[in-house]
Amino acid sequence: MRRAAIFSFLAISLAFGPIRAEMTPADRLADYDYLIDQIASHYAYLPERHLDLEKLRTLYRGAAESAAGRNDFLHMIEKVVGELHDPHATLNRNTPSSPQLIPTGAELWAELQNGRAIITEVRPGSPAEKAGIRAGAVLENLNGISITEAVRAAAPKALIEPDPDADNATLRVLLAGTHEGERRLSLSQNGARKEVTLAPYAPLQSQAPVTARKLEHGIGYIRIENSLGDTETVAAFDAAVKKLGKIRALILDLRNTPSGGNTDVAEPILGRFIAKPAAYQRVFEPGPGKSFPKDSWLKMVSPRGPRITAKLVVLCDHWTGSMGEGMTIGLDALRHATSIGTPMAGLRGGTGPFTLPHSGITVHFPIERLYHVDGTPREFWQPRILIDLTTRGPGDVILNRALEEARR
Repeated sequence: MRRAAIFSFLAISLAFGPIRAEMTPADRLADYDYLIDQIASHYAYLPERHLDLEKLRTLYRGAAESAAGRNDFLHMIEKVVGELHDPHATLNRNTPSSPQLIPTGAELWAELQNGRAIITEVRPGSPAEKAGIRAGAVLENLNGISITEAVRAAAPKALIEPDPDADNATLRVLLAGTHEGERRLSLSQNGARKEVTLAPYAPLQSQAPVTARKLEHGIGYIRIENSLGDTETVAAFDAAVKKLGKIRALILDLRNTPSGGNTDVAEPILGRFIAKPAAYQRVFEPGPGKSFPKDSWLKMVSPRGPRITAKLVVLCDHWTGSMGEGMTIGLDALRHATSIGTPMAGLRGGTGPFTLPHSGITVHFPIERLYHVDGTPREFWQPRILIDLTTRGPGDVILNRALEEARR
């Protein structure tokens, strides 16, 4: 019950956290300018966002000045943050009509390929999966509007040049919808047209921070249940390892970590897999006169408890997010684990908070760049065994492939 209570509290505080008392137009403009200044000074990925900051300074100025109420101002700030087309840039509150967070609030992952919107993964157990949507389907219309038109209308407006990454980010936000609005999808799947209406997605939360079982003799399975920010997860992981007993291979499933977490939870788990202190990721904070890799540093982890020596297979997919991504690349570096799955969520960097002085809204965005220890940007890293779900049949293809690897 404790985990359910935690997530309920977070949902309420995000949805209904109060913005400070009524602001004057000057207050709203001051907050708007402050946010642009912080992005200009601290956003770690600004160069490749193709963003015209001077245009952004004026683009929503009228909306900021004339916002009729607290929610109007909040939605304007959401649009400013949306111009970064970076799902790791978020606000500390929302309203029912706010967009869902990616990947936590998404049940479909899609990419634009040769002008077509391809569903590349469907979240297992989601209403979308239960409605029969499968990877490989082509999304043609959303809420009665062609995908091309919908993406064009919702895409960032302050770009210096067209950016395919911005279009893909926009597509996923549109597919996820808002916290209150249903989505009407028209798809082409297996040569047939399919019409699906989806209610707002509310992911189920496990009552336990970790689940575990033996898949077959000598092969253990542990799944982190979106709990890398839960202080009980380390003890639950240790208990799961102890319960599995002697095994020759361990499958660690990080496919349900969309909300990320923190190093206080992740590092003790990583520490179970090493015999001496080791680096698990590389960090770089951009700034005047700094360059990568010269001014980067290695993030270290120390051994903890009895070392897990079983062969390690790590599972990841598009719902492996933030700290889950950090653990995946970290285990690749620490243990040369066999990673299997799709590309991960691609959340950029380590975030920092910036509180707007008049409204009290806090915006989080990346202030550090994160890399695999070999220098590969975390957002571009891919598992050693890459699975294309659009070409596979039903069932848990990633887990089945992991079992093949674990048996070797």
